[in-house]
Amino acid sequence: MAVRVASVPAGHPYPQAIVARPGETSADQELEILADPIVDPDEPARWWPHRALEPAFWTDRPADVLHIHFGFEHLSLEQTHELAATLQRLSVPLVLTVHDLDNPHVESQTTYHQQLGILIAQADHLITLTPASAALIDDRYGRKAHVLPHPPIVGRREVLPSYPLTDVGVFLKSGRANVVKDPEFYRELGADRVFAHADSAQMAALATDVHEPMDDEQLFSAIASHRVVVLPYVRGTHSGWLQMCRELGVSVAAPDCGCYWDQADVPEAVEIYRAGDGQDAARACARLLERGQFAYHSPRISHRDVVDFHRNLYVQLGSKGKSAR
Repeated sequence: MAVRVASVPAGHPYPQAIVARPGETSADQELEILADPIVDPDEPARWWPHRALEPAFWTDRPADVLHIHFGFEHLSLEQTHELAATLQRLSVPLVLTVHDLDNPHVESQTTYHQQLGILIAQADHLITLTPASAALIDDRYGRKAHVLPHPPIVGRREVLPSYPLTDVGVFLKSGRANVVKDPEFYRELGADRVFAHADSAQMAALATDVHEPMDDEQLFSAIASHRVVVLPYVRGTHSGWLQMCRELGVSVAAPDCGCYWDQADVPEAVEIYRAGDGQDAARACARLLERGQFAYHSPRISHRDVVDFHRNLYVQLGSKGKSAR
């Protein structure tokens, strides 16, 4: 019988990228990745708040392994303790990938750090994306984390720029909570293009290019038309945007918070600036433009190795969990 994995969330691009597509290999038939429970029938794609984080979800033992990536910050400390106690009582193995040592969606990190400590203590296996993050986990929580690089986002697709190459761009979308909102930052930065979604008046006011959400191909071609992209963040730890930019051969100016710098495939292609400082971000962009562009260098571990690692881990933990029941 296949090992059933509840991935929180299953529908996010990252968790989807670390498991094989259905039927890709016979070995991957050992796994069943459960779909995210429908939270709202009127919005079926919304997975949050995820039901697998509720102790009641586990009453009938619908999965053999729980793998948490994101989306637990809505829990109280009491609820986080209750989840950990439920998993321990039912012998449900927990895999935790620490994407965010600092949560980009919340301003005060105190409760989030405590939640992370509870889950890290309960986890049967810890994963993170960079050596810098692993060192911080060891220092703060006394646990060793297995380092696996960010999986490919663009992959082997051929991407053509949508218009002639531009020096510096910023993509605000609808404005996550960790994005700089101060107009002075963008005036000091002086980017050639600032993109924002039309559904956010606050972000649109900062933008030179207001648009509807792009599909993947539109987004990739828009990013590929820049020499440098700025990540305008004030907190966070890792970035799928940085990964995406580097796969497209675009250099990145990233803030000095988190572990963004340690995601660099080529150190010269990522320049750090003081978070929230537009003048320093402009200087970082100037340094990157002076160096020229660098082709993306794939990590030494292949994407297939990452997929195999997760499959073997799920099967091992799931089989151990079944025997403990």
